[in-house]
Amino acid sequence: MENLSRQNIKSRFSFTLSTPPYLRDHYFEGKAIFPAVEALITLARAVRIRYPQATLHTMTDAQFPRILVLEPVGERQDAQIEIEAHASGVSASLLTSIKIKNSPMSRTLEHARVTFAQNVVLPEPAISFRTAQKLEGECIHVSAASIYRELIPFGLSYQNIIGDLLVSKEGALANISGGSGEADDSFLGSPFVLDATMHAACVWGQRFTDIVPFPVGFDQRIIYAPAKKGGAYIARVAPVDVSREPFIFDAWIYEQNGTINESILGLRMRDITRGRMRPPQWIKEGTWRK
Repeated sequence: MENLSRQNIKSRFSFTLSTPPYLRDHYFEGKAIFPAVEALITLARAVRIRYPQATLHTMTDAQFPRILVLEPVGERQDAQIEIEAHASGVSASLLTSIKIKNSPMSRTLEHARVTFAQNVVLPEPAISFRTAQKLEGECIHVSAASIYRELIPFGLSYQNIIGDLLVSKEGALANISGGSGEADDSFLGSPFVLDATMHAACVWGQRFTDIVPFPVGFDQRIIYAPAKKGGAYIARVAPVDVSREPFIFDAWIYEQNGTINESILGLRMRDITRGRMRPPQWIKEGTWRK
């Protein structure tokens, strides 16, 4: 175990990535893909093992440059993690290697990277719970059933928006389940809550930008109180800059009593399909669907 005070030390190690069955409910173009929220947990766990004194509640400069497709069979997959301690914190990357065709060489692919900032005093949330619940403008109600049937067709484990999602030009407001399954909520809280918050941003994008946007990173994530599996939460998503891709959103997650769980600033979303996926006409028209 290394000392966090020894900065600018980079290390890379191989490990076996666990891919339990519930992850296969998270898919893209017919293939199961490793969720970005699970990648963050994987990196947090590795940092805590390497640097036991590291704090994990403030993440900065997250990027998800390439999707990680899960092997079609089995519950384990070879991967690598690279960790570097430096002046602003501890950075970690999730990597895999693929063989180059007709060559003995391999190519390394980066799927996620993030910095866990150290010695940071948590700021007050940018908006209050009372303000977050006030969604201005003309709203449409998009049922969870229609979201997961037509807009974000994930399997049951990743269907965690509950009831109707409220959507207006000012943003989106969602009731979210903490989820269940084998997910690890001991490091960064339940991955299902942030995942569903990003679903709300995706629906907003389909409603107002005529693309299907996917998360590709964020500037800052602060965990004030980790969300738990089985809990009930409220998420507010607000567009910040949607004039061009990547679209930028801010988001806040609260418990039902108004206690802040997380703030996510500078959430970046873009169309990674290059137009292969398009929103259905009814969401672009703002038609309410059951």
